[in-house]
Amino acid sequence: MDAPRVLVLGAGSIGSRHARNLLRAGAVVDVMDLDRARAAAIVGTAARPLDLERLHGYDGIVVATPTSLHAEHGSAALSSGARVLIEKPLAATSHDAHELAALGSEKLAVGYNLRFHEPTRRAIDLILDGAVGRLSSVRLWFGSWLPDWRPGTDYRAGYSARRDLGGGVLLDAIHELDLALWATETQHLEVVGAVVDRLGPLEIDAEDTVKAVLRTATGTTVVELSLDYLARRYRRGLEATGATGTIRLDWARRVIEVEDGDGSRVEQADVPIDRSYEAQDTAFVEWLRGGPPLPVDGTAGVASVALAEAIRAAAT
Repeated sequence: MDAPRVLVLGAGSIGSRHARNLLRAGAVVDVMDLDRARAAAIVGTAARPLDLERLHGYDGIVVATPTSLHAEHGSAALSSGARVLIEKPLAATSHDAHELAALGSEKLAVGYNLRFHEPTRRAIDLILDGAVGRLSSVRLWFGSWLPDWRPGTDYRAGYSARRDLGGGVLLDAIHELDLALWATETQHLEVVGAVVDRLGPLEIDAEDTVKAVLRTATGTTVVELSLDYLARRYRRGLEATGATGTIRLDWARRVIEVEDGDGSRVEQADVPIDRSYEAQDTAFVEWLRGGPPLPVDGTAGVASVALAEAIRAAAT
């Protein structure tokens, strides 16, 4: 195949990142956005007015618009016949996510870039390879002060702060839900209990805090989630404990620790997160050229949205 033609819907921060990475991966890139000037500012791409009737003729389409628009824009993209990468989450509701997957899961991928992050993959591989023995518990945490996310912008006007756009930390940090499903090798986790609330001083109309306890259908593995927009210093991590040891990935300290009865060892985990976005877009281009699909397809994308919905329901 000649250079694949890819359309990026949305020229915000994540859409711009996709466009730049896709160019470096060898694609010809067009960008559609309601703000034509914002689309035109991405060097090397062709700006197009946002028109869902003009999505045909592309090999691939990336949907990088707000979550509340994923159902409409994803449906139009899939109907064009192109292979489609929808930024996480697949949709704002499990109903919409199921609808998108039904349109063609085999040509649909969901943008969970942490699946391409080398330290994360290393930690999950250790778990799945049995480095801790039979898994009994998994703990995942994410925290970051929302006003610091995009310097120079008003966090109150951003997608994350607005429920009508699909914001709130539960869907914003849905990476952790996907990691929980990946680490436990399941498409379904039962919700034991949850808190989903706005507890801090942020001027937003969506939740800033999520605490949840989950378990596998067999009851043999418990998962603990802690997500928030309130931590003043960025924190993120994954810890898994099993019959023979514990694995811990700590992003703040940039290490993977493996502990067992014989002691502990430490591996460095300082790979920049930007590389995961680059690897994801390179994999997307290779998929368009006939290579393997991306790791999260429509079915897996539905699973994390359904889990988020179940956590929210348990908290009401």
